Amino acid sequence: MKILIALATYNRPVITQLCLQNLQLVRSDEVRLVVYDDASTSYTKDYLFKYADDVIRFERNGGIERSRAKAIRDFVYRFTDYDLIYFTDNDAIHDPKFVDVVRSVSAWQRNQAETLPFSLYSTVFHVRSENIIFENDAFFILKTIPGISQCYTREMAEIILEILNRSADLESTYGWDYIYTTILDRPCLNTKTSFVEHFARDKSEGGMHSSNSGTGPDALADFERDRALNPTPYLVGIRDGIIREILN
Repeated sequence: MKILIALATYNRPVITQLCLQNLQLVRSDEVRLVVYDDASTSYTKDYLFKYADDVIRFERNGGIERSRAKAIRDFVYRFTDYDLIYFTDNDAIHDPKFVDVVRSVSAWQRNQAETLPFSLYSTVFHVRSENIIFENDAFFILKTIPGISQCYTREMAEIILEILNRSADLESTYGWDYIYTTILDRPCLNTKTSFVEHFARDKSEGGMHSSNSGTGPDALADFERDRALNPTPYLVGIRDGIIREILN
């Protein structure tokens, strides 16, 4: 089962480097890492190529929606021998086992009545009660899943692309990538164990999940706002070290 990891990057050089180094642990002949860079000024395309199998770098900043749309098109038209596309962002750190989990969940779904998009990032924002359809010991069934960890089959990607090709302006519609799951008109699967931790910021750059930057008294609060629920022991073990590297 071949997996295309589509990593969206934009500035935040410290956490970006940590993210890229982390993803080296899973690259293989069966797992391709493609970086979609939104005209970053903090590092070059050549720098990104040190860590990726391919780098798509936009000349002007256009938002993550455009990066996601380009990745969908590439998955459908260029990487035709890949089975799954996995979206993530440059402020994410993954447990190296996540690729095995992606494969296991995908294989398990083949025997189910319906194949669902799924996420490996469990967070308080997305598993709030109004978003939960069903849960058991291993999974949530949710209405939506976080953009930092989304996995789609080729059939799902083709549906998303069909809608995108009919309305190309969606590439510049804020948050459109977040509703990929909605347009598929099916619920989503989310592992209860989180194989992803979200750090949301860099030393001097925040983000949509981070209100603060720098190293002031509220610096640590940003890392709590979108913290993973039930992270793996690997993620627990490296969390404090990642935060120190970001803030130092």
